[in-house]
Amino acid sequence: MTDSMYTARLVQGEDDGENAETVELEFIEGMPQKSFVRAMGEPGVEQVWELVSGSDDFEYRRAGVPGADYS
Repeated sequence: MTDSMYTARLVQGEDDGENAETVELEFIEGMPQKSFVRAMGEPGVEQVWELVSGSDDFEYRRAGVPGADYS
């Protein structure tokens, strides 16, 4: 891992990250990404992951599906 990369923890539920998956992400202008889109297990299905505010360990939680209408 380089100085421009960090390890993000993807927390799936309310288990406080016990079963969290990790991925490598790139800092943007020295800051962690606020959110990113990642492909899920099924072809063509994507998930938005959002950085948890105040998280010191780059924890991300599911934030929805790209292009979904939640109204």
